[in-house]
Amino acid sequence: MNRIDTTHSSFSFQDLEGVPAMEAVISACRSMEDRKLYDVIDFRQKVVNRWSIPAIPMPRALTAMTETLPQRALPLQLSHQNYLNFLLTPHVAQLSESGMLLIAMNNGFFIPRIDTKNNQTTLFPEDYAERLMLYTATGDFFPRDGRWLFVRWPLQQAMEILLGHQSEADCEIGAMDPLTGAIEILYRITASDVIHQVTSSPDGRYLVFTSFQARPVIPYPQATPEQDPEGFRRSHEAGMHKERMVTIDLVTGRHWRTEIPVPVPAHFEFDPVDPWVFYVSAHHFSWSGSHANIVLEGPAALLKMRILASGATVVERSYSDPLFFRITQHMPFRRQGVTLIAVTTIPNKLDLIEAATMTLWRRVEYFAHPPIDFSRTGNAMCPKHPQMCLNVCPSADGRYVILESHTYFLVYDVDQDCFLDSKPPLFLPQKAGRVGHTRMVGQ
Repeated sequence: MNRIDTTHSSFSFQDLEGVPAMEAVISACRSMEDRKLYDVIDFRQKVVNRWSIPAIPMPRALTAMTETLPQRALPLQLSHQNYLNFLLTPHVAQLSESGMLLIAMNNGFFIPRIDTKNNQTTLFPEDYAERLMLYTATGDFFPRDGRWLFVRWPLQQAMEILLGHQSEADCEIGAMDPLTGAIEILYRITASDVIHQVTSSPDGRYLVFTSFQARPVIPYPQATPEQDPEGFRRSHEAGMHKERMVTIDLVTGRHWRTEIPVPVPAHFEFDPVDPWVFYVSAHHFSWSGSHANIVLEGPAALLKMRILASGATVVERSYSDPLFFRITQHMPFRRQGVTLIAVTTIPNKLDLIEAATMTLWRRVEYFAHPPIDFSRTGNAMCPKHPQMCLNVCPSADGRYVILESHTYFLVYDVDQDCFLDSKPPLFLPQKAGRVGHTRMVGQ
């Protein structure tokens, strides 16, 4: 068994006044050059538990990419090493009810399985270094039995797609027992790669997955908007390719695809009441120069999707407005009999969307920031600010919504319509940064 050196530490914020004891357990990823850190934050106990493991090298994967892919074929003209580093950057840590913390990378080659009770880590699958497969950036726990869902596809086919020799990969959708690592392949399908998330409907009948293909029709110039404003305008005006999400019916053994009308559908979450409704955030952004340089193409959209028993998935309603700029996760929750969807919008707002009507229920600013200027090229580089919050999780009772900035947690009281003054810290070591986005226990 491929056990990995694991260090556990904990940090308390019990002495921080003004933070209520909330039923909320949140998992998060932090990254350093030589180590990866995985946190579980318990807001009732007011403690951060952290597990640290060394960065895992993948020399065989680097050799395969170097020998197969010219640099011009790599996304954003990254070097081979930087592209591999991106794939191996943690994206989400997902905590099972049994206490296993499963780590999904940005389509990496393995899944660290951290036993939080014994502070031990193993890598799934055991043959990850020889059988080079890429894995979903976000999994889910199967409601029927708590197994963890993933999609995987061969690195060789991913490279053929980058070379333009094929457009889809042979994908396996699997369910893995968090405790033992045993798997069952539930479905096989040929689909777009770069798969970002796979999730089950709460009744366990349907699986939904989406890739993360932020693809401008005309690629952006390798320059800044100041250096080449006309090139940026030209790429923006050409638009972006639309993507299709896949729905699998495990009862009938059929699947179908649904085109999403706004570019870059990435994150989606099922409704807490209706098992055949889910909400998709279509981010409407692209990249220029590197994955750190996000280009906002315009307002995003939050779409309410319904799975029909007849074998289709349709857009039932949608929400957008001129200030609805999005990057990462969103989360539906219940409060006093109403389903709300919490989303952070770039750069400084928390939005609460009423799910029944898909209308804005409340918008709250949490720091002052000037409006984003789209006038020069029709698009805009995403602002970068240490107080900007990308991650959002509600408490179990829906009273509070917890945001995560680059240095602290920010807690919003839904009933009182205010942010609390107390801000629990992230307890980040020097040279560590948050990466990916948060999840809640069992997600």
